[in-house]
Amino acid sequence: MNKKWLIISLAVALLSGGGYGGWKYFGAEEKAAEETMNEAPSFPTVAADVGEVKKTIYATGEIEAKDREEIKAELSGKVERLLVEDGQRVSKGDVLFTMDTSDAALELQKLDLTIMRTKKELDELKKRKPTILSDKAGKVKEVLVKEGDQVSEETVVATIVNTEFLKITGRFSTFEAEHFTVGQKVKVFLPSSLSYLEGTVSEVDLIGKVKQEDTKGTSETSTEENKRTTSVRINAPQNVEVLVKKQGALYVGEKGVIQYIDPQGVLYSSATPTPFELPDEIEIRANTTGKVNKVAVDVDDTVKAGQLLMEMDTSMNDLELREKELALQESMLSLEQKRRDIAKKQVTAPISGEVTKLDIKEGETIDPGKVAMILMDTSSFSFVAAVDELDIPDIKPGQTADVYVTAFGDQAFTGKVVEIPNEGTKTDKKVSFEVEIAVENNGKLTHGMTGDCDIHIQKIENVTRLPVSAVEIMEAGKGTVMVKDPKNGEPVPKEVEVGVEGAEFVEIRKGLTPGEEVLMMNGV
Repeated sequence: MNKKWLIISLAVALLSGGGYGGWKYFGAEEKAAEETMNEAPSFPTVAADVGEVKKTIYATGEIEAKDREEIKAELSGKVERLLVEDGQRVSKGDVLFTMDTSDAALELQKLDLTIMRTKKELDELKKRKPTILSDKAGKVKEVLVKEGDQVSEETVVATIVNTEFLKITGRFSTFEAEHFTVGQKVKVFLPSSLSYLEGTVSEVDLIGKVKQEDTKGTSETSTEENKRTTSVRINAPQNVEVLVKKQGALYVGEKGVIQYIDPQGVLYSSATPTPFELPDEIEIRANTTGKVNKVAVDVDDTVKAGQLLMEMDTSMNDLELREKELALQESMLSLEQKRRDIAKKQVTAPISGEVTKLDIKEGETIDPGKVAMILMDTSSFSFVAAVDELDIPDIKPGQTADVYVTAFGDQAFTGKVVEIPNEGTKTDKKVSFEVEIAVENNGKLTHGMTGDCDIHIQKIENVTRLPVSAVEIMEAGKGTVMVKDPKNGEPVPKEVEVGVEGAEFVEIRKGLTPGEEVLMMNGV
């Protein structure tokens, strides 16, 4: 065989051997794959067991102190005294700082004076009388006011003379004058008719006359500077005035002698006869205030006690009275408001707690509404959770919760629901409710820390359960699990009755017994 054919024969042999080997190799792989496809698929399983199932609601929120108050000044002013410092603990009612009240105190004094003046004017208005009456009987000697005149209580409106009596004044020594008293009955002797009249003592002068004399020093050192004035009593007679009822032929100018016999029979008689005179004029005062509307008497008219002398203008009394009452009421309200303003100048602690964020100092002028400091009660803390509106119907006071604060990772703080609001807050078309959860503080919590919580809605024990990932919930109370078909081992669905749906486990009420295995179709 020549060389050419030898090479061809070798090539064919090689190709034939390689094709057979390749067919044998790849044919085996295809057979193995076909066998594998015919086998049932393999999934991890989990067995139903008995234990507890807890239903929780998840929410985010933040830590808040038990009580927190922003302290603000209600009025503007200068801080007079600052009585606390940052970090200091205070009790409810303690004074935190005071503000300058000097201007307010001055206004308070002015209001007090205004009220006193208004009250006095109001009293005078209430005491106003519609008429002026004579309190004595006699003859009008002078009318001192006219229609339209304004009078006060002390204004003398007229003078009258008592025409029923005459007055006689006797002169006695000091010793004798001391035996007379006002109202005492005495006798008056009339020398012209040698008769006696009854009289009544109306005035006794027991002071006596005093004469002023100048005396100069007699020593050689005496000068005009040591000149002094001396009061010297002289033996001048003292007057005793007696009123005698006018009768018969008794006239002004007739003379008489006043006489009195004491119980021991001693006679006291005036030194010389003296003339009878008309009694002193009697001043009639208004005893009211206002404007005279009408004068009802004239000079020389005889009037009786209680007789009308003048009528007063009362047309404006009611209006003035009402105006004064309103003015007094306004002043009283202003006074009360000013007192409240002064009280507001002393700012006290509304709660017990610790002073934080102190933002004022003495001498500084602050405006109303500015936060001067913050008081925080850190004796306990709450976690304020933003619960979705769909979950809020399941939240009840007293439910427990596990609170996780971001700063402390997976450390759980035990909490309890204490308050559920009646109104939610809408944010970005989502409504949430700020549920307050009281948290046991271990000394680590601080106001403002953020975190989340699981609120325990329902908890049952000793029930058949499966992990949440092993059950597909179809509707309320119904679900499906995957189990192996006993004939071919393939996964088939099985309906179960579910109860409480927790965060980790689902209660299986019917369809499975403890120990039965189900397939975890999504893995573990």
